[in-house]
Amino acid sequence: MAFPLLNTFKWGALVLLAAFIFASYGLFSLQEISLTNIYMYLAPKIGAAILLALAGKALIEITSPIIMRLIKRSEVKESVERAWKWIIWCAVLFTTVAVFIGDASTIVITFSLVLLGVAFAFRKPLLSIVGWLNITVRGVYSIGDIIKSDWFMGEVTDINMFSTTIWDYRAGERGQTGIFISVPNSLVFEHPLTVLQRGKHHIWDEISISLPLGSDYNKARNALLKACDDVIGAKKMGENAKEQREMLKGYGLFLNVPSEPSVYTFLNGDRIELRLRYLVDFTQRYEVKDEISEHALHEISKSGIKLKPQ
Repeated sequence: MAFPLLNTFKWGALVLLAAFIFASYGLFSLQEISLTNIYMYLAPKIGAAILLALAGKALIEITSPIIMRLIKRSEVKESVERAWKWIIWCAVLFTTVAVFIGDASTIVITFSLVLLGVAFAFRKPLLSIVGWLNITVRGVYSIGDIIKSDWFMGEVTDINMFSTTIWDYRAGERGQTGIFISVPNSLVFEHPLTVLQRGKHHIWDEISISLPLGSDYNKARNALLKACDDVIGAKKMGENAKEQREMLKGYGLFLNVPSEPSVYTFLNGDRIELRLRYLVDFTQRYEVKDEISEHALHEISKSGIKLKPQ
């Protein structure tokens, strides 16, 4: 593994600069300022700081490839690696300051107050980072998923440490509007969120019709199934069902997904209600529903069945 020594000293110099600023606490406490005193005070601390910087760099070089192998989702690897480097260098900086100041109680109190102020001032960005960790580790949603909240609905096109980019569907529910929305990752804690479709997998959609009591509902049922077969096709429906089963297996759910469309019959007061259910790509659901409805109306009209107003 290559070890970029020059790059290491660059980072080490930055750490030393920050540590030297904090070291003013110790320098001003010296009774007699002289080059000898400064050298005797700083030499071992500078040496320790250099070793800490080298150790931090080595730790990053060793652990980063391991972390990258553990993360399966390629779209978040870069963000995770960047966050891990920030954590290591913050730990190096904290330890270096501790070496220079030497007073543990002062360090703890100072950093506690600083962290409290930072947490209060940047509570929204910090909550977004925690939300990003929740999204990436738990797999709340991924790039390509279609999600819906109180004020947006669309396809996830990008996930970074602070925000998620959504390709908006809400303004025109028949498909994408061309509008991109950036929402903070803290959304997963603040609002209910629904994942409508995982990646390129499909969702169940349905079409309902009502018939007067005494109608030949079997003819209407066959008309709905024929219309669905004409538009989607048995082969495509089977492929959609197979993809759905594979997606569910990825979440530990071994459920039976029908490979054919289904029609359910209900008695509802003075009418018979039929509901056709089928698997369809979320982005094409309105076009498919429109085509199936037209075919179904044509088949029902040919059979002489009259629909009952809702």
